[in-house]
Amino acid sequence: MNDRMKKLEQKIEDTILEERMLPEGCQVVAGFSGGADSMVLVHFLLGYSRKHGMTLTAAHVNHGLRGEESDADEAFVAAWCSANHVGLRVFHADVSALAKKSSQGLEECGRNVRYTFFRSLCGPAGRIATAHTLTDSAETALMNLAKGTGPRGLSGIPPVRDEIVRPLIRVTREEVEAYCRYYGLEFVTDSSNLSEEFARNRIRHSVTPVLRELNPGFEQAFFRAACLLRQDEEYLRKTARIGLEQSVDACGGYSIRKLKDQPDSILSRMILLAVQKQTKARLDYDHVASVMAMIHSGRGNITLPGGIQCLSNGNTLFVHSEKERADIWRIPLQLPDTSLPDGRTICIRPISFKRKNDEKINNLLFNNRINYDTILNTNSFIRNRLPGDRFFPAGRGVTKTLKKLLNERKIPPFRRGRLAVLECGGEILWIEGIGPSQSAAVTDRTEQAAEIIIKEC
Repeated sequence: MNDRMKKLEQKIEDTILEERMLPEGCQVVAGFSGGADSMVLVHFLLGYSRKHGMTLTAAHVNHGLRGEESDADEAFVAAWCSANHVGLRVFHADVSALAKKSSQGLEECGRNVRYTFFRSLCGPAGRIATAHTLTDSAETALMNLAKGTGPRGLSGIPPVRDEIVRPLIRVTREEVEAYCRYYGLEFVTDSSNLSEEFARNRIRHSVTPVLRELNPGFEQAFFRAACLLRQDEEYLRKTARIGLEQSVDACGGYSIRKLKDQPDSILSRMILLAVQKQTKARLDYDHVASVMAMIHSGRGNITLPGGIQCLSNGNTLFVHSEKERADIWRIPLQLPDTSLPDGRTICIRPISFKRKNDEKINNLLFNNRINYDTILNTNSFIRNRLPGDRFFPAGRGVTKTLKKLLNERKIPPFRRGRLAVLECGGEILWIEGIGPSQSAAVTDRTEQAAEIIIKEC
């Protein structure tokens, strides 16, 4: 083996190790189109998997877009795998029909079909290996730049995303061709790669050649820039994730005051993270800018892609799905902990209660404390609100409908069905966010109080 090939193979192996792509003994599903990139991937992984006790499966998708040419590619892949004793799984799809049915572009639909098939093969602990190269990553960054993007988009294709790994992500297309020549690997050429119909091909044929003229080491220069951008983005997203967790308030939303304290570079990422908890739909610059403006103004209501509504209510920003609905639920109270249908846990903890002679009882009327004796029977339940609920809140001297109380507290409608209600013997004793009833409130005659704690899932 010549020095160049040794260095190339070492580069691929270093990429796998440094990015922790393939755990020892794991199952690997490699996308295998038969093109030069995927041929290098499968050929390299064939030897690598044997050395590291891995199970390698090649996966080929016949998209049905090029008629006899697609069938010929499938036959080529099948013959190579048979000759080299590589397990092969093939999936046939009419991507053109699926794209029309789902209102997707051919590229997007084909990608979704491929990854759905790959995931069905790799299992929960497996890895999906794709043949994306450094050249592909640079082209992707240029496409993202043309659309308008931030550091994440400018850093190209990530080496690892969930179970998807890209062992060739530091390898250029020129190096791929050199690998094929050295090992005498034949490969197929997809005629659609020559079509100017696809944006990537226009960049590949017209843009990157100019950049290579300006700098023959264009891909390596991009790699260095991508590494720096990715490092910055990881730090900013980590900071944003911590800030978002710290801004969660008692209403289940996010404190606008704390959000306003963040610099725009962090706040924009906090918004993206909050929305990503609800949907996989992508937000563009204008969407994020609109939510940021709403936060700074302290008022507004914006609907985002994926049916996500952002609402400023008082000092709270709520981010929720318009598809959310509250099913009626009612479960027996379990002491000390009761698990709720939404994954939260109601914890009721007895606490000692001793009042000093000069202490005013009003100071003890905390929203999360009740008279423990009032719930010590077998007819206690935790449920959510029901139409017509009425409640006698402690210290108010009047019974009100729950709807009116929630309006007074400015609790948005989409949050109301999630509120926990403690009921005993048909009487509401406590409501999340409102507090105890008059009959369950701590008084100067209370011998033992209880504290109610809600643990989020």
